[in-house]
Amino acid sequence: MEMSDVVILLARQRSGTNALRDVLDSHQEVFCLPEVFQAEPSPKARHEVEANYFNFLETRKDSVKEILTSEDAQAQLFLEYLQFLGTFSDKRYLVVDIKYNSAHNVDGPWRDIGGAPTLFQLIRRNEMRVLNLTRLNYLRYYLSWVKTERTRKYHLHATGSAAPVKVEDKGLALDLDDLLFRLELCKSEDRLVKRVLGGYLGYMAIEYEELFPRIGAPPSEEVLGQVAGWLGIEAEFPKSQPRYRKQSVLPLSEAITNYDEVAEALRGTEFEYVLDDEAPYRVPTSV
Repeated sequence: MEMSDVVILLARQRSGTNALRDVLDSHQEVFCLPEVFQAEPSPKARHEVEANYFNFLETRKDSVKEILTSEDAQAQLFLEYLQFLGTFSDKRYLVVDIKYNSAHNVDGPWRDIGGAPTLFQLIRRNEMRVLNLTRLNYLRYYLSWVKTERTRKYHLHATGSAAPVKVEDKGLALDLDDLLFRLELCKSEDRLVKRVLGGYLGYMAIEYEELFPRIGAPPSEEVLGQVAGWLGIEAEFPKSQPRYRKQSVLPLSEAITNYDEVAEALRGTEFEYVLDDEAPYRVPTSV
């Protein structure tokens, strides 16, 4: 397998990677795998156990010390792992889902605390591709993250019919100190990714708000066409409707019970823009 045919789907959690993979995987030349750095992969999820990086690492347990203390050994292991993943399908492109907060799992023994993950250097050195799914409204991301942490429900499946499904959505209160910390963290993460990978020829960024223009609607055909053009394939995705649906359908002012406090804390800061809700939540919906 050519490393240039490996596509790292890089994103923060709660950014729509599951729905995007679901549609991309329906293409005759694209094979998608779930998150590979799951500490507890689910046997119910397709390929999540057998493609798991830590399960692969366990087969090399006799050389764990060498791997953890040598950047070269760690890099070689990851390249072997990608070749292993390539055996799962005969399709040309292999899409591997890696979240920002798990990219460090390919690090060598030494890295500056604020430095770029070693994975980013491996990507550039081996000419892999990066499809960066961004979500610039950090408040929406944080709200979704808090909700899943509290409910422990990470995905909701669609019914398979075209009829809209009523989502039981309840508002919740946000911790202001934690919110402000997370917004700063999001900014620093995006800045680092852009600094290290932004000028790289194999890099493409797509924005959540543009990919999912309406709640309950399929991903944007225009954005999918851009991805297809970037890969050099026909924009033919037989599966247009993902298996997954949003857990939240309320506008920010209703989804956050202490919205006035949140708005007051953000006004006059560089994050005030997040109070302007994502476009899908400004469009009337029956979902």
